[in-house]
This record gives sequence, structure tokens and C-alpha cells, in this order.
Amino acid sequence: MCTSEPMGDEVVRLEGCSVTDNMVEGLCKLKNNSSNNNNNNNIRCVELENCANITDISALAHIATLEEVTIRNCSSLRIIGSLGPSPPSLRKIRLAGTVLTGAQLQKLKDSRVEIVFGSSEPPTPSRGPGEDLVKESVELVRDLMKQFKPENVGIAFNGGKDSVVMMDILQCAMGREFLSQCCVFHLEAANEKEFQEVVMFREAFAKEKKLSIVRSGHKASMKECLAQIKAMKGIQVAFMGTRMADGCHQRTSVERTTAGWPDLLRACPLFSWSYEDVWGYILTYGLPFCELYSKGYTSLGSADTTLPNTRLCRVDGTFLPAWELVDGRSERYGRLNA
Repeated sequence: MCTSEPMGDEVVRLEGCSVTDNMVEGLCKLKNNSSNNNNNNNIRCVELENCANITDISALAHIATLEEVTIRNCSSLRIIGSLGPSPPSLRKIRLAGTVLTGAQLQKLKDSRVEIVFGSSEPPTPSRGPGEDLVKESVELVRDLMKQFKPENVGIAFNGGKDSVVMMDILQCAMGREFLSQCCVFHLEAANEKEFQEVVMFREAFAKEKKLSIVRSGHKASMKECLAQIKAMKGIQVAFMGTRMADGCHQRTSVERTTAGWPDLLRACPLFSWSYEDVWGYILTYGLPFCELYSKGYTSLGSADTTLPNTRLCRVDGTFLPAWELVDGRSERYGRLNA
């Protein structure tokens, strides 16, 4: 829904789940068209409210007359781009029910933009990953989805921290309805014994997101599990939470499976993310996670061969939470078979 204030100084209001990034980009085109037509109306203020499907508002930086932006309850907002340094006319941003990272807030402050928070106290600055990294992941998903229908898309979800972040990136990029149209699956290899806490978390997550998780059934290997999922659902691309640091054979974020595996395109939106990036994102946006991470587990494998990370052990024998790990390179120190 858009409402405009006449008399030359225009206020544009966008509200509701139907608002998309493309509509925000459309404001810039509207402004340019108005200028070409010698229209005296200028966009001075943009209000975004309850826009759950807006992820990127960087296009607002191209509205040279923009002076004020109000953002209320836009839970999927992740990218602001050069908003702040550009346009130079921007003087104030009002925030309520919407999270910006510490780096984003600092950029606005450095540009002398006044930030007005909806609550009496400003939020604690977060350490979320760099905006460019998030934008790269979102664009990877959107570019790939120009090639595939949702019913041919598989999403591997085991309940670990990486898969939680990947699910959020997918939702931010494509919307919650997109997730419900894809095949969300979990591979159950026979030699893996799951933590009960992981199983319970995965089920609770699926219930909250209103997703049905397809299970492969216990097979001898991950290859057989994936082959069964492909045969059952006809998926052509599989999104996975794999990162470069996992030490797998994958060399880029998007590759075909290697010989011997079911023929699929493997897409890894978090491929370039570090351990610190993952936890920064989870904590910044308040994503849910398995309780084992609060007990010192940093990488969840089989329950038979996974322990809390010794790098997080306190003097009294208890453990710091996973996000307190100083060096992400020691992420797998709790894996006995790593």
C-alpha cells in the first residue's frame, strides 16, 4: 500500500508482506521518471512498515531528495547499501522492531544521520557478518532460482547452526512461501547417531516454519540417502549449509556433484562464511539454535563421537557457549574423528 502527501514534498508509505525489494527499487525509477517529466513532486520521506519480505533497501540511496526513512517491523531487512553516505540529503532514520548490525549503524552515524530508535534504549551493537557477504549469499540464491522451479529444489536441513542460517538466507531471498514449496530434507546415514537435542530442535524448527521435512530413512551412506531423496522428489538442485572451512571437496559455492554421487547441482550460500560470521548472524537476528551450542558444542556430528570443545572449558569443568570460541579454526575440536 502506498500513500502520497501532495504539495511538492512527497511521503511514500509501503506496508505489508506484499512489499518486495523490487517495489523499493521502483521508487527510484518513479523519482527519475518524475524528474524527466519536470514534475515538481520530490520524495522526501519513505516509510516502510510490517514489510516482512523486504531484504534490500539499498536502492533508496539513489533518491537524491530523500531526507528521512522510517523502518518499522521489517524483520527480513539485511542490506542498506550506501544509504547514509548517499544521498547526502538524508538526515534521519527511524527504527522500530528492525535490526541493523553494528557496522550498519556506525556507517549511518559516520554520515551524520540521526538514528531514532522506537524503544527508549538503543540496541546493543551486534557483530553480524559484513553486509557484502550477506548480499552475495542472497544474490546467489536469487540468481539460481531464475533457473529452477521450487518443486525441483531441495534444501538440506539437519538442525545445525549453518543450516539454520542458510534457511534464513533462503527465506530473506525468496520469501517464506518459497520454502514451503521446496523439498526440505534430512539425510539419515546408518552410521550416524543423532543427539536427541538436535532431533527435538529440528522438529520444533519445522513446526514453527510450517515445513514438512522429508527423511531419507536409514541408509548405508550419505550417497544412498541423497539418491533416495532425488528419486522420491525429483530435485535438481540442493541447497546445503556447507562452508569452505568444512574441508569438503567442493571448491566453489555452486558445483555439480562429483562422480559416484546423484547428479545434482550443489549450492552453498554460506560457502565463504567463517565460523564467526555464522554466529554473528545468528546472534544479530535472534535466530533459534540447538541448546547443545550453549553447552560448549561447536560442531555437531554423531553423538558417539562428538564432545564439547575443549577450547571452551572453564576452570570448574563447565563450558562457555559456542559463540565464545575465539578462533573459529578450532571449530571441530570436539569431533573425535575429525
